Amino acid sequence: MIEPAARILPSRIAGRTLSGDLALLYGHLDTNQPNTLVIRLVIPLVDHIIKNKLDAPIRNDEDIWLAVFDLVAFTNLKQATPPIAFNKAILDTPLRSSSASQRGAEQTHDEVDQRIIEELTGRVFYDVKGFYDRYLQGKDWSNKAGDICTKSMTQHAEGRWSGWPEPSDEGPFFDWFMKFQDTVLNGLGRRYYTSANKVLRGSEADRKLDIFLAPANVALPNSEHDWSNVLVIGEHKSNPNEDQHTKTLIQLAGYAREVFGSQPDRRFIPGFTICGSLMRLWVFDRSGPYSSEKFDIHKEPKRFVKALAGYAIMTDTELGLNTFIKRDELGRYIIAHDVKIYLEDKPIALQKAIVCRGTTCYRGKRLVSRDWDYVVKFAWPSDKRYWEGDLLKLAKERGVTGIATWFNHEQITVDSDPDTISHFRRDMDFDKPKKLSNKASWVDTGAESSRVSMRRSRRARSKSSMSRFKGLGTSPSSATTSSGRKRKEAEGFVGSSVRKRSKSSDSRSGLAKVQTKEYEPGTAIVYSIQETESDSLAGCQSETYGNRIHCCLVTSPAGRPLQDYQSVTELLEALRDAIKGHKSLLENGRILHRDISEKNIIITEPATEGDPKGMLIDLDLAKELESLRGGASYRTGTMQFMAIEVLQGKGHTYRHDLESFFYVFIWVCIRYGQDTVNSTLEASATSRLRRWYTGTYTDIADTKIGHMDKNVFENIIAEFAVKFETLKQLARKLRHVIFPIKDGAIFTGTFRDKDIMYNGMIEAFNMAIASGGNNGRQTNT
Repeated sequence: MIEPAARILPSRIAGRTLSGDLALLYGHLDTNQPNTLVIRLVIPLVDHIIKNKLDAPIRNDEDIWLAVFDLVAFTNLKQATPPIAFNKAILDTPLRSSSASQRGAEQTHDEVDQRIIEELTGRVFYDVKGFYDRYLQGKDWSNKAGDICTKSMTQHAEGRWSGWPEPSDEGPFFDWFMKFQDTVLNGLGRRYYTSANKVLRGSEADRKLDIFLAPANVALPNSEHDWSNVLVIGEHKSNPNEDQHTKTLIQLAGYAREVFGSQPDRRFIPGFTICGSLMRLWVFDRSGPYSSEKFDIHKEPKRFVKALAGYAIMTDTELGLNTFIKRDELGRYIIAHDVKIYLEDKPIALQKAIVCRGTTCYRGKRLVSRDWDYVVKFAWPSDKRYWEGDLLKLAKERGVTGIATWFNHEQITVDSDPDTISHFRRDMDFDKPKKLSNKASWVDTGAESSRVSMRRSRRARSKSSMSRFKGLGTSPSSATTSSGRKRKEAEGFVGSSVRKRSKSSDSRSGLAKVQTKEYEPGTAIVYSIQETESDSLAGCQSETYGNRIHCCLVTSPAGRPLQDYQSVTELLEALRDAIKGHKSLLENGRILHRDISEKNIIITEPATEGDPKGMLIDLDLAKELESLRGGASYRTGTMQFMAIEVLQGKGHTYRHDLESFFYVFIWVCIRYGQDTVNSTLEASATSRLRRWYTGTYTDIADTKIGHMDKNVFENIIAEFAVKFETLKQLARKLRHVIFPIKDGAIFTGTFRDKDIMYNGMIEAFNMAIASGGNNGRQTNT
């Protein structure tokens, strides 16, 4: 416990060091708690200590520390109280899908609402104490709101609002509300509207909105309201019993999703529900929704008026608008490194979901420039992560090529206050979150399965805890067996296939036994397989809200999204060069990306011969390999592009990112090649790819395993758009590189020799590019 290493090595079961774990273990032993220690678990540690002493002066502390990790992990499982790490888990990338997966024709109410339920379950807080005081008391405008309340009392008599309809059905209520507004809230610069019978513009989901606040002076062509002008959202129900009904919340959340989609740089969104005469105030931020305690608007009339008036007169900052972005006569801009960078009107990328990083990217340029030189990115990463800007700076210093170049990054402050979720939610008491559904896609297992997952995870973490300091791709030739003999360079080890795992020949070294597999037809080759570190997937259902930090990052070049490709060759070159960039990021930068998706690859215009024609962007989920900061309690990636082993809860390696590149290629060939918008919508609505982001993680993993079977894969590529018909053979070659056959099943493990897959993919792209996208007839490879 007093060794310096114990105070440096991070705990695998809590947010502390290994020294803290040992202190707790000592405390349990000292108080003679029953069943605290199983003697057989101590024997490996004692054996290693004795062996280390006998081998002096040759020391091998690694085995000792691995045994300590095992002892602490297994002993911790014996405690009655779950470990702290799982009680207080704050997950950055959630163990669930989000409504961001639904696009275009898929945004039917039923499908989007189900995704919203999955996205919000366990993240909704009702009856937050201090909510009303936090948002509506002690403000600069409180006196003005008080005067409006006093004025409104002429409309309240005998404990009720005059003219209140009973029952308060939709039509009569809206008539009363608008008349009440004209009498009490007129002339405030903002006005409440209703669009209960008319779809608002700017939405793919065609949602109507019961009540909303918008600027009163905005010109509305044909009296059509637009989601981009909505400031506050409201939902009305005539029945007071629907106040805490899930359907009521999901309808309000659907409105919030539309506002975030139309105002992607919005910081948070206020809202309210009125069910019968019961009112509840809400806020939606990037960690989820939370509400005030309900109150009766007849019994507490001043609270009712102060809420409505407060929203109408509070500042843009208090309404959640992004005031970090300034505006002058030339347009919107930010200041970075004392440089004024103007933003393009529309974002080039955004996330249409509520609980997410809220990533929104604009092209930017200096006033003196004709070209859009920069990308300005706003995002809400977890405060538990390294900032993306820090990783990009590190990559730049280490000479990484093929990724976006860092220019500036900073945490956003608004009115000198930190723009964070914890700051939004200060001075309020949050109880337990409400679980909306037991059928959310991320709930893969029951309690017993979760315990098994925890045990497996801890074993894997303990075994790999020391190797994390070495990074990926440890050479098998340097691995030492229990007898001290070094393995020969020519010797290799084979890991797991989808249906069958090879057991380790040496439990202490963690190396798998030697087998021979057919990698290329007729050629027997033996490869070394890297063990992956399993993710701990427990605790997600008991999480409290995660603190997120609002950040602004400026990079270059701006590039174009993949969907704006100008030729098939350009698209292939962009994907190939992005893979090269990924390899440079891994080998030179010692950074693993972990979120390869269609949105995180851009097409670039090379300034000189040899410059990349495609680049990787978005290092929000990336990890520096030598960093002590990590031990992810979540799967990382974008749902439809997530690798099979990641979906199964195994740790993330370079191989899984390459698998994601493969899925991006398939996705592009099916969804980006249609001739018309209607064709694209029709293709996406009927595509097998919908099963890549529908259902539980286990379902999706099983689906992808099935789809990658050679015969079934032909059905997948049969969906290729006509203009990508010639790329089917490239798809087959890439599938063969990513999913070689071992023991009769596709192999999903990680080769220690990274060049096997990197070179295989790059060469396959090169051949297709050289043939102009037409790389040969179909074979039975």
